[in-house]
Amino acid sequence: MCRNCQNSIESDCLNAKSSNNFSQSYHRNPNLLEALPTVPLRTVNEQIWDILRANSKELLVSDVCQKVDVSFSKAKSLLSSWVASGHVRRYQAINPKTKCSQKAYELLRDCGQEPPQVDGKGNPKTCSGNELVWRTLRILKLCNANQIIASATDATVTLNIRAVRQYLRQLHMAGYLVMIEQAQGQLAVYRLIHNTGPRAPKVKRGKKIYEGNLGIIVYDPEKPLPPSHQAEKNKSKQAKKVIDHV
Repeated sequence: MCRNCQNSIESDCLNAKSSNNFSQSYHRNPNLLEALPTVPLRTVNEQIWDILRANSKELLVSDVCQKVDVSFSKAKSLLSSWVASGHVRRYQAINPKTKCSQKAYELLRDCGQEPPQVDGKGNPKTCSGNELVWRTLRILKLCNANQIIASATDATVTLNIRAVRQYLRQLHMAGYLVMIEQAQGQLAVYRLIHNTGPRAPKVKRGKKIYEGNLGIIVYDPEKPLPPSHQAEKNKSKQAKKVIDHV
């Protein structure tokens, strides 16, 4: 916990003094601040993966459907894709209720909390440019657009400087990033202050920002957040005027 701003470890301190004199621009988003303590939302794929990881006996598709709000065909299709990728084994088993032979599933290769991102044939899915930017942001914490492109680790995705800069600006407007203003002609440096989870914030229709880790829309450009640095400048000017009149 930061002594200056009482932020959690997930959020970097906004009040800590920098070694340089750059001003910091950020948008304080109450949607993010209020939502952060909640448990991150798990998607259907992630819930099924969690069941596989916790299951010590044979798992039937019908068992999955009882625990997760998903259709039989979708659950079967997802499990089959993980069989094709080598993460899950499929074999014949006896359903204890019907006494009939059915296909059962068990985990073969555990890759952690995040389920394998594969298509129906088990081939790895290519992540989007924004997903790669978000993943790199979570590692670097403090960077500009060129540093993100240089540090990106997915060789199958080509990042465009204009697209990266646009996404960074959108995350800044939504309150995820602090923008450290640089000299004219230089790329802005951003600092991540709201690391909400592995899923990248998605830009929806109307440039709304959907927070997939929490399952909510956190930013709507029709209801822009006030720039906090400008508000602080205005307060300083008002205070100076009061002193001058005294």
